[in-house]
Amino acid sequence: MRRNKRPRTDTSVDYNNNKRQKSDTSAIETNLSSHKRISSLEDLSNELFYEIFDYLLDHHAFQAFYDLNNRFQSLFLHSNFPIHINISSISKAALQHYVSQIIKPCTSRIESFRLSNPCIDLCSLFVPLMKKFTQLSTLVLNHIDANHVEKLLIHLQSLPVLSSLTLVSINHLTDKSNIYAKLLPLPNMKYCEICIETLQCPKSFVAATHIEHFVINHEISIDQLFILLPCVPQIRRLSIGNLKESRTNLIGKCSISLPHLINVSLKSNVHRNISFDEFEALVSNCFHQVDVLNVEVQFIGFGLDDREFINATRWQRLITSSMPNLRVFDFRYSYRGIDYNVEYQTFETLTNKFNAKFWTDRQWFFDRHYHKKTWSNAVIFYSRNPYQRKNYVLHDELTENIWSTRFDLNADPTHHICVHRTSIFDKPIGQFPYATKLTLCETFEVPRLPIVNGLNRAFPLQQLTNLSIQCHHFAFHQLIELFRFTTNVQTLTLDSIVLYRADASSIQRNEVFQSVSKANSVRKITISKEITLEKMRLVIAAFPRMEDLTINLFFPDLKPIAQYLLTNARHLSALCISKQRNDLVRTLQSLIKSKKLLRDYVLKVFNGKLYLWL
Repeated sequence: MRRNKRPRTDTSVDYNNNKRQKSDTSAIETNLSSHKRISSLEDLSNELFYEIFDYLLDHHAFQAFYDLNNRFQSLFLHSNFPIHINISSISKAALQHYVSQIIKPCTSRIESFRLSNPCIDLCSLFVPLMKKFTQLSTLVLNHIDANHVEKLLIHLQSLPVLSSLTLVSINHLTDKSNIYAKLLPLPNMKYCEICIETLQCPKSFVAATHIEHFVINHEISIDQLFILLPCVPQIRRLSIGNLKESRTNLIGKCSISLPHLINVSLKSNVHRNISFDEFEALVSNCFHQVDVLNVEVQFIGFGLDDREFINATRWQRLITSSMPNLRVFDFRYSYRGIDYNVEYQTFETLTNKFNAKFWTDRQWFFDRHYHKKTWSNAVIFYSRNPYQRKNYVLHDELTENIWSTRFDLNADPTHHICVHRTSIFDKPIGQFPYATKLTLCETFEVPRLPIVNGLNRAFPLQQLTNLSIQCHHFAFHQLIELFRFTTNVQTLTLDSIVLYRADASSIQRNEVFQSVSKANSVRKITISKEITLEKMRLVIAAFPRMEDLTINLFFPDLKPIAQYLLTNARHLSALCISKQRNDLVRTLQSLIKSKKLLRDYVLKVFNGKLYLWL
């Protein structure tokens, strides 16, 4: 969710009454027109500084300006504008300073609070401030310790205007207490998003709530969903990220009235998939009023039950009888392990029936892909325009079908592009003017020649903020070449660091490398494969502003890499080692103590991963 911007008005600060008053609209124009006379930072108006703060995360603006002088402290403290806290990568010392200087003095002005750090003790941070959060309406806690949630929920009930809550855990819940019973009755809740693995719904409870938008992204079975739905009678939008088969016979025995529910999104993953019979019963009993339906199912193999989800006749009967108001049908069906010679013809025959008059009259068009992989083949059948799909996958093998000509790629505000083959650049694929995330998938075969020109023709590289390279042979020098055109990327995910025969020192001396090192904006890096000290030095040199790093390494490399990082990565505040061994924590603690690398830090293990917050 994008942070709220302050209103862009011409204002000044009155320090006597702590209130920003409207000023003459010509003041800012005069200031701008006489910019040549500005000789120092102090000559800029307060309004311009507030504009600058709006384009930074709050704690970044605080770290850059607060301690400069009394004027900047007043800009933060003496304003009646609401405060929107957004803390992702921040050092332990910087957070303590931020809490004491901004959060505690201005608690009553905080309207939204977003936090993503599994090492922070939520109860110690929030509980002492709860009674002062009188204006807090949005709370987003991401990658948190699940076992802090129940205690926190007890105190959230005292927040008078809290209307939006997001809880995403980084680990499994060990205490099986009834979190739902404490979550749903929060008095003013309109939006609730929760993802806590192993969280179970009780067999029965009553908790009438005002929630209108409910997002459940952890695993939940259909029978558990039937227990929850009567507790949200005002619900308008429902999103389930991992729906599983029913464990009881409850689903076919009751009907639930949800008169306001108009938008439903359901996903079912590979393990313990729901059957179409169960899905049909769920729709018939609960979704009669729905006018927007998004369904995504994924299977391994091509069994008889799985094929029912691409049975056009059965879908038509269900929509006609149970969803008469359905306006948008957004559908995605995929499975892995198909036998091309035996099963693909059946798949083709079934999906061709979605071209019948029933579907075309409603302007519901579909497409399909066959994707050949080394270890298993895959097929995807999905709806196309006009549903504004935010993710789009580019394959090299498009099946010829009669729907493709009806799809205008430029009309789709796609934000995430996944590319499987370089050969796609040889085809007229159109432009993606809204794309901010690019993924080069595992099967992407990196050519010897630079691919920047091909990518730049298809995607606005300068606009990208998130780059993920999952293919195994993407050379580091090609990555640097790509970053000449992707200076706004902040999050980088790599399968590995590949040097081939290139020497790390010669790479660093290259003018392009030096230019990229000075200009790029990368703050968060994840590297999946094991990394060596030589490659780690290269990463730090290329991306010196990195704050958050996730890596994998061999045990003998732990000490040299950790010592180098803690000595040379100046902005690093969070380190994750993705494969935890029993002796890794002890070794790292011993290194930090013996070399006196850190004085204040937190070291924790969640789900087999080691997290260091410094």
